Amino acid sequence: MTSRLSKLDVGLRQVGDLDDEFYDDEYQRDVWNEASAVGFQAYQLCLLAAAAVLPWAAGRVGAWIALGLLICWVVVGGAVQGYAKRRGVDVRLLVKWGSPRVIAVTAVYAVGVIGVFYRLMWNSDVGADYGTLLGGIVGAACGGGAALWAARRVKRDRLAREREEERREAASWDARDR
Repeated sequence: MTSRLSKLDVGLRQVGDLDDEFYDDEYQRDVWNEASAVGFQAYQLCLLAAAAVLPWAAGRVGAWIALGLLICWVVVGGAVQGYAKRRGVDVRLLVKWGSPRVIAVTAVYAVGVIGVFYRLMWNSDVGADYGTLLGGIVGAACGGGAALWAARRVKRDRLAREREEERREAASWDARDR
C-alpha cells in the first residue's frame, strides 16, 4: 500500500476485511470480488427502486425515508468511486453514459428525487410554487447536461493524453532503432 493511505481508506479496508488471508488465494479473491460487485450493484438498485416508490406509495413519511436512501446511495457510491480513484481507476471515465443500464438507473434516480421534492415541497402546506418547480426541472436538465458534457470532455482529454503518450513512446523506440 502507498503511504498516502487516508483514514477513510483504512476504514474502508477494515469494512472490507481486505487484509484477511482469504484474499491470498487469487481465484477466491476474484470470485469474491465479482460476487461483491454483483451484490453492491443489486443493493444500489434496490435502494433506488425503494427511493422511487416510497414517496408515491407512503406520502410524506415515505419521502423522508426515500431522501435518506438517496443520500445513502450517493455517499456509498461516492466512497466506492473515491476508493477506486485513489488506486488509479476512475470509474466515471470508464462508464458508457449512454448505455441502457445507465439511462435506466438515472431515470429511477430521477423518479425518486422528483417524488421526494413533490411530497416534501410541492405537496405540503407551503403551497404550490410552479415557478420553483419549473426552475428545478430546468436546473436539473442544465446540470445533467453540463455533467454529461464535462464527463465526455474529461474522457476525450484522457484519450488524447493516452494517444500522445503512445506516440511519444513509439517515437522513442524509433529513435533507439536508428
